[in-house]
Amino acid sequence: MIAEPEDEPVAEVDSPEGFDVEVLSRHATFPDGIAAKFRIKYAESDKVTNSNLPVDASSVIVAKVTWQPEGTSGWHTHPGPVIVSITEGELELINELDRVVRTYTAGEAFIDPGQGNVHIASNSSETDIAVAYATFLGVPDGAPATVWVPPVNC
Repeated sequence: MIAEPEDEPVAEVDSPEGFDVEVLSRHATFPDGIAAKFRIKYAESDKVTNSNLPVDASSVIVAKVTWQPEGTSGWHTHPGPVIVSITEGELELINELDRVVRTYTAGEAFIDPGQGNVHIASNSSETDIAVAYATFLGVPDGAPATVWVPPVNC
């Protein structure tokens, strides 16, 4: 008798806490062919990350994102690049790739390269909320802008 292979355990995905997303514009499509390339060089490093927006960018989603005091997005990724503008408070961002804590405050912005860049954004304040506006690029029509993944040990 041949033994059946055991099912591999499925890792649980992370979940946000004290984190709210208000979609302001759902899947606005590009009637024109759109392509872009973002070059991201973090201030404390010489490392460069490139993110390509495919010619078939499909659609864009705009959202207001709010973190309650000590709130977190949970570990996640996006199908395409995301332009994030902080309008209130401050966020700590950690990318799985280098595990460096980067802090962004109101009046600053950053680009998440998406396309498999696993990261987490948290509000470390015990009293103040943090608010950002995010423009998600290259989200296939009907697909979610965010995909939660198993937690990363940092």
